[in-house]
Amino acid sequence: MVSKVEREQAAIAAAENDLAERKKRLAELKKEEAEKELSKLTKKVGQERAIRLLELAVKVKPKAAIEALEKVATGAQGGAANA
Repeated sequence: MVSKVEREQAAIAAAENDLAERKKRLAELKKEEAEKELSKLTKKVGQERAIRLLELAVKVKPKAAIEALEKVATGAQGGAANA
C-alpha cells in the first residue's frame, strides 16, 4: 500500500517532469519565432545588407549599435510627424 507521502512525492515528481517538458517546448517555440522574425527582416532588407548590418554592429558593439539606431529611428519618427 502506498502512503499519502509517497503519492504526494510521485505527484510532485510528475509535475516537475511536466514542467521541464513545457519549459523545453517553450524554448523551442521562442527559437522558432526568433528564426521566423530574422527571416522576415532579412527578406525586407536583403541578405547582403542584413549581413553588413550585423558585421557593423559587431564592430561597434551590439549595444552601442542598437542605441544609435534607436536614436535615428526615434528622430526619423519625430521628423515625419513634424513634416
